[in-house]
Amino acid sequence: MMEIILTVVSCVVICYIAWTIFDRLLRIPRVGNYKDRYILITGCDTGFGNAAAKRLDKLGCNVFAGCLTETGETELRKVCSERLRTVSLDVTKKDSVRKAFEFVCAGLPHGRGLWGVLNNAGNFTAFGSPDWFSVDDYKRDCEVNLWGLIDVTLTFLPLVKKAKGRIVNTSSSFGRFSPDFALPYAISKYGVEAFSDGIRKSLFCFGCKTSIVEPGAHATNIMEKRAYLAKGWTSWENASPQTKAEYGDEFAKHVIDGMITRIVESAAQDLGGVVDAYEHGLLGRFPRARYVVGWDAKYIFGPLSWLPESLSDGIWTSICRLPTPKAAKTT
Repeated sequence: MMEIILTVVSCVVICYIAWTIFDRLLRIPRVGNYKDRYILITGCDTGFGNAAAKRLDKLGCNVFAGCLTETGETELRKVCSERLRTVSLDVTKKDSVRKAFEFVCAGLPHGRGLWGVLNNAGNFTAFGSPDWFSVDDYKRDCEVNLWGLIDVTLTFLPLVKKAKGRIVNTSSSFGRFSPDFALPYAISKYGVEAFSDGIRKSLFCFGCKTSIVEPGAHATNIMEKRAYLAKGWTSWENASPQTKAEYGDEFAKHVIDGMITRIVESAAQDLGGVVDAYEHGLLGRFPRARYVVGWDAKYIFGPLSWLPESLSDGIWTSICRLPTPKAAKTT
């Protein structure tokens, strides 16, 4: 019996190693001709989008960098080549998306399509237990993370089809596993997963490819501790008196101060892994359908999403180590 077990384990290990090597080899070939690749990136003011714009510009691609602020545009132009062109873009506003489309069309050589759309713009507005939030809190994250992403994708899709190009959408590890303290954000990212999976199948016959990037916690502006804490305490202050009485101040303090501190302190400082995934999704000859980036995404949230709910919920509760809400102690 032991001999059979060892044989099975050995086969699994060998298959895993072989697949890992094969996967790495597939990452090597690139599409080339970067000077002929025109790419739109949203959310380039800071964070992943900013780093991706700089990387792709350095590689020789023609980047249309969508920025929400004039400051973001100015700072990016200072450090990039003349190939990179910034454009004012608020993905929550249809007029802004349409004007960006017209800007990109005017900047493309005659008869050429858009090689890539990198949907990176994101928002994280609320932190806490699900019933601390209003319906508007749930809507706000979707406005940017989901509806904005869909609007940009559908608006620029004819240009991508023309180039037989790429769409790369930024999701999250929370798009595979839904934590109770960031539900508005998770809902928006689950939507990104669904939209991306569907449009990938739809665009295959047009010669286009779609990739999803699922980062874990990284030290971007969204993860800035002071702003993060403010979002948590704002959510708590806006909760109804009844809800506050049910949870109690001790629970709120543990959720907000304790959880946020742990999340921020464990966040990856290097954004390079996410930018590598963006780059390969856009310029690799054999892009993956999904890129999971970060130790927490790979070894915590990924495995938790695969397990039966009865098991994953128990493990998640142990990881969070939260006190029992005040009202739950007496019921």
